[in-house]
This record gives sequence, structure tokens and C-alpha cells, in this order.
Amino acid sequence: MDLRQIRYFITVAEERNITRAAEKLNLSQPPLSRALMELEDELGCTLLIRGKRHVTLTPEGLALKRRGEQLLALSDMTKAEISEMKNGMSGTLYLGHVDSGGPSLAAEWIQSFSRAFPNVTYNLWCGTVDDLTDRLRSGLLDLAITLSPSSSDLLEGIPVFSESWIAIIPKSHPIARSKKDTVSMNELIDNDLIISSRRSREEEIRTWFKDTGKEPHFIVKTAHSSNAVHLVARDIGIAIFTASVAKNIPADEDVVIKKITPEKTVKYLLSWNKEKAFSALAGNFIEHVKGLYGLE
Repeated sequence: MDLRQIRYFITVAEERNITRAAEKLNLSQPPLSRALMELEDELGCTLLIRGKRHVTLTPEGLALKRRGEQLLALSDMTKAEISEMKNGMSGTLYLGHVDSGGPSLAAEWIQSFSRAFPNVTYNLWCGTVDDLTDRLRSGLLDLAITLSPSSSDLLEGIPVFSESWIAIIPKSHPIARSKKDTVSMNELIDNDLIISSRRSREEEIRTWFKDTGKEPHFIVKTAHSSNAVHLVARDIGIAIFTASVAKNIPADEDVVIKKITPEKTVKYLLSWNKEKAFSALAGNFIEHVKGLYGLE
């Protein structure tokens, strides 16, 4: 199995049609079909169910597509890293981030880093801390903006920012109509709550309600704060997320923001896989970020 075969297979999986895939690859159909059959023979399984109009992936095909995409991404990253070593500070930095405050931090850092290194390009990927950890482990990301606490001993990082937790409340809710700009655990405990789908985050939030003597009810767990805002606007529950989420809520959205009391805070970290030697580009980016925050 080589990268050429994998690229052929991924293209067919994306197009769901061998003829269209062959056109996209600038191949005639017979050599593409032959390459796919050779791949199935080598792996000893059927990857594609060939229909009259389109192909369908088998479970083995879905697994190969997922791993194949990672292999192709690693190949591209390796080529970029070798080019960087040959031609100076250029290439692509693969940077992941959580969705709350991650996009603004990434944009700020890229803006200032690009002034010093204009030949560098960037590939950004958004996901949960667990997703980011998996991609750092597999080498699909150089660096990632994560949130504490870390879910893995694999990661090492530097703290770059902290912010408070907030409650996003339906405008029609009695708590929203209160003149107070804060909301307590006792006020929140009897409501349906919307939180992050990250397991360690759920465990942390659950401890906040310990003094109420009651167990919180999490009606929805979601990886993305934008989903939470839409759910709150439809009066499905009260969302508990970080304060930076509020910056992206439209002014006409039917929600009210209140700070949680006693105050709860979270740290943002620039993280990397401590078991993997990072590239010169990633190393320079880390030093650049340290300089922005006066860190050694």
C-alpha cells in the first residue's frame, strides 16, 4: 500500500463515483479501477460497494478513509517541514484551537508572526481539547490552543490567557429578568443545563454544585459554543461556557449573559506533544508567543 493508492481511494470516497474520481485525478477509469482492486487484494477485504451510479464505503473502507486522510496530511506536513529546513523560515504551521477564545488568540498570533515571517502559511483546525490532543498525538497538528485542565500527560504547554465562566440564559427566563449581573449555583441547579461535551469539563462543572446538595441536570452536551447559543435562544436550557463566547453572540439573539458567582476561571494554553520534537517553525512560533506575554 502506497500513498498513490491511498490518494486514489480517498478521491473515489469523496466523489462517490469512479468515473468522476478518474476525471479529477486525470486518469482513465481502467487504471483507477485496477489500483482499487489491487488495494482490496492487498488488504484482504472489500472497501467499496460498487452501485450503478455511485459507490458506498464498507466499514473497512470508512476506516481506511479516516486513516488515509491522516496519512496524506502527515505526508504534506513532512514535505513542508523538509522545505522549511532547505529554504529558511517558510512552510505551513498546523495550529489547532478550541472554539471559544481560540480563534481570536490564533488570529492575534498569526498577525504578529506573519510580520516577521511573511512566507509562512497556516492550517487551522478547530475542535475540543480531546480532539486536539488526539491530533497532536498523531502528528496532525504542530501546536494547539487548549484549555486547562489537560486531559493527557502527553501535552506540555504555556499559559497565555484566562477568563471567567458565564451563564447564557434565555431572555424569557426569570433569572434573565433579574437586575443582578451574576447568577449563583443555587439559582442554576434546578435548571436544564447545556455544557461542553468534554468529559473532564463535565466532571469539573459538576463539582461546582456540590454545596447545593443536588445533582445538576445536563440536558445537552456539545463540542461547540455556537450550538449552545442556538439551543439557549430556543429556551432549551441555560448554557455554561467561557466569557469569550459572548463576543460572538449577535445583539438581537434572545439570550442574556450573566457571570457565575462565586467566580470560576479557566486558563488557555499553547500546547504541544512533549514526546515529539517540534519543527523549527513550531519552535519559533512558541518563542514568538512567549515574547508576546513576557514569558521565558
